[in-house]
Amino acid sequence: MTMRQPHSSKRIPVSIAVTVLALFSVFGAQAASLKGTAEVEQMTDLLVEMLPFGHIFEMAAKADPKWPMQEKPGAIKPEKLSCLRGELSTDGYRRMKMAEVKAYAETNTSRMKSDLELLSNGASLLFGKLMMAGVESERSGAQVDPADIMKQATPEQMMSFVTFFSDPNYTGLRKLAGIGDALGMNKSVGENESAGEQLGASLATQAMLKAMTNCDVPMSVLFE
Repeated sequence: MTMRQPHSSKRIPVSIAVTVLALFSVFGAQAASLKGTAEVEQMTDLLVEMLPFGHIFEMAAKADPKWPMQEKPGAIKPEKLSCLRGELSTDGYRRMKMAEVKAYAETNTSRMKSDLELLSNGASLLFGKLMMAGVESERSGAQVDPADIMKQATPEQMMSFVTFFSDPNYTGLRKLAGIGDALGMNKSVGENESAGEQLGASLATQAMLKAMTNCDVPMSVLFE
């Protein structure tokens, strides 16, 4: 007895099956890519909220049309000055930070979910408020008590804040933020204030140097 072969019209050609599997693979990769992109975007937003240098730079730019070259007027062409001010804007600073976040995400994929959860639970919000309070204090001369900000936080926000600054599991995240171990819960208020001032000056300088690189402004203008 010979077995009858199934009618050809009821069989799925191998080429079609391979194509379908390939499409599933492509769609799966695209979904993973979209998720990764969303995580990078969210992480960038949280870190910009935590360290709002773009907003601070724009405040300085609004106050002086020659900023950040007010001490070197005429040292660079107007288009270069415009480029610097663009790089040191809210959008420009976000672009800088996003490049760092992308690099971090590529080597710390498994950490992104927990890092995002920690920051979004209050660490970014509280530290950003403290930083802007410090900036406003310098501008107005009116002292702001950090305790007035912290006492308005929820227990969840405080836990997020404390964990960010003290948990060794988030050392990499602190480094990505630009804070590292400069600040800590085990340091005195005076130590943290001093370290915070140095840290702020260092991060602002780093952003300035990156902007100069992106705008092709030679370092020599700083020494002329």
